[in-house]
Amino acid sequence: MLNSAKWQIGHSGWRMFALFLGFQTVATFVALPVIGWMFRGVLSSAGLHGVDMNTVGAILTVPASLAMFMALIVVAMMVMSLQLALLLLATARLRSMGTFTLRELSADAARLLPKLFRPGSLALLLYLFVILPLSQFGFLSALTRTISIPNFISGELVKTMPGLLGLLVLLLLLFILNVRLALVLPIFALTETSGFQAYRVSWRLTRRAFFPLVAALASVFAAANITGFVLIVASTLPTLASDAMAPGLSPVVAAVGLGMAEVVGLLTVGFAVAAMCAALLEFFHRVLALAPGLTAVIDLARGAGAQATPAKRGRSHGAPTNRRGTMAVTALIAFAIAALAIVNVPVMEKLQVTPSTLVVAHRGFVDGGVENTIGALEAAAGAGADLVEMDVMETKDAQFVVMHDANLQRLSGSNLNVADLTLAEITAIEVRDGLGHGELVPSLQDYLSRAKELQMPLLVEIKLHGQEAPNLVPRLVAEMESLDAFSNNIFHSLSLPSVEELKRLRPSAYAGYIMALAGVAVPETTADFIVVEEWSYSTDLRDDAWSKGKELYVWTVNSEVGQRQMLRDEVNALVTDHPDTALTHREGIGAERGLSGNLRDAIKRFVTVF
Repeated sequence: MLNSAKWQIGHSGWRMFALFLGFQTVATFVALPVIGWMFRGVLSSAGLHGVDMNTVGAILTVPASLAMFMALIVVAMMVMSLQLALLLLATARLRSMGTFTLRELSADAARLLPKLFRPGSLALLLYLFVILPLSQFGFLSALTRTISIPNFISGELVKTMPGLLGLLVLLLLLFILNVRLALVLPIFALTETSGFQAYRVSWRLTRRAFFPLVAALASVFAAANITGFVLIVASTLPTLASDAMAPGLSPVVAAVGLGMAEVVGLLTVGFAVAAMCAALLEFFHRVLALAPGLTAVIDLARGAGAQATPAKRGRSHGAPTNRRGTMAVTALIAFAIAALAIVNVPVMEKLQVTPSTLVVAHRGFVDGGVENTIGALEAAAGAGADLVEMDVMETKDAQFVVMHDANLQRLSGSNLNVADLTLAEITAIEVRDGLGHGELVPSLQDYLSRAKELQMPLLVEIKLHGQEAPNLVPRLVAEMESLDAFSNNIFHSLSLPSVEELKRLRPSAYAGYIMALAGVAVPETTADFIVVEEWSYSTDLRDDAWSKGKELYVWTVNSEVGQRQMLRDEVNALVTDHPDTALTHREGIGAERGLSGNLRDAIKRFVTVF
């Protein structure tokens, strides 16, 4: 089955790559800016400057804002549907006729557009923008390559066995859904079947082809990841040599290496997309006989071309045409590498910085103690963290305890709410983690006293459970001032009113606003810094915060790639469960001589090969 698919991506492959590149270019430089402009219109209609969990509801309550938001969704769906459907149709024409033309694809697009306006096509939204990207297929389009399960969600889930099992079940369900719905787009593109019907038909037809589909997708992923590893090695070796023998040439050599990695990475992704389209088309034609009521719109499934052998189809077009296409693609690749190298020289020079980013231990250092306990605080101090982030919550008797969860089930195994317990009751409860650590829940007073002894500054999160007594913020300020612990620490909260109240009470307090959902720009606030989740971080958001005189903190940055990216970007602070590795990376980047390390980080950041 895969032999025919292999032939399809080998013969006239330059046409498929050019088509994929064209679609990605349009999506990146046309569709994304238009969608961004529409989203800014959504915010403007709702009277917003930025979006977060506190303001997102306003979008749904203002008619003009809601209408523009729905239009934005339709535009995104149509762009991605058309992109992937036409790639499949181009592959189908290659399979049947050995080639395709822009005129034919334009006719296909004209046929598909009215179909996309039908209500049933909205069913594709779930598949294109949820199932595919969350199953690690976001690379198929520039519109979805950043969609994934946020780290702050997966990171919380893996901290407990039930959460880990739940995440594994979710990933397994996504995997099964992705395989069973793999034929949704071929069915939608090649037949008159609606979006809703395509789900049902794909589910039925893939039942017998489940494992062959898995094998085909796994082979594509394996090949792309091997290529990615080879790409990093091949692109960085020349810069390693120049660092040792001619450091003055390293910026240029590294810029060429990055340009080569970007182009080859794009080629790899294009090859993977072509291979997947070819494999899906093969499966589609094999199972078409199992659905007698399903007839292809264009006669590709049972036409004479489909019966021809790959060799015959290849000869019908002649070798000179293929050679000209290959030469054209080679020239285009060389030009692209040269152009990107010119652009990348200042990029590489900009990456030559000594990071000043603060490393903040998230709820302490959990490798040395249960989160938000004194043991984790001491472990963070031992690791050398610049600050420790911790959570403060109010108890039933209006006292303060160091705790993140409103319910103690996850850490203690007891279904108890913080709001229902007095300080004496909750501080007598032992919390445990999966590493075997066990410790009593600390009061705010005990925690602050130990931090003061360790000379460890704190990032105090004001955590709300919804049943607080009046004047929470003034009482918290008063307690911390009574312990001489207010001016030495900084604050942040998901509750914007709490942040604003703190700044009114104590204008000198250094306070931040946590944006669980961030987009486009930071909102108007008196906060001194903005805290965003790694999933929603972007350099544009960082620059917007800086332009408004605010610092930017990013949480929870646990991966090596993420930590090095934040350090390279010089965000003001990164909050992490692993302060030890972040500190090692910060020290290593600061001590670097040459550009090979910068290049390796840039490739991992700018080059997408899964």
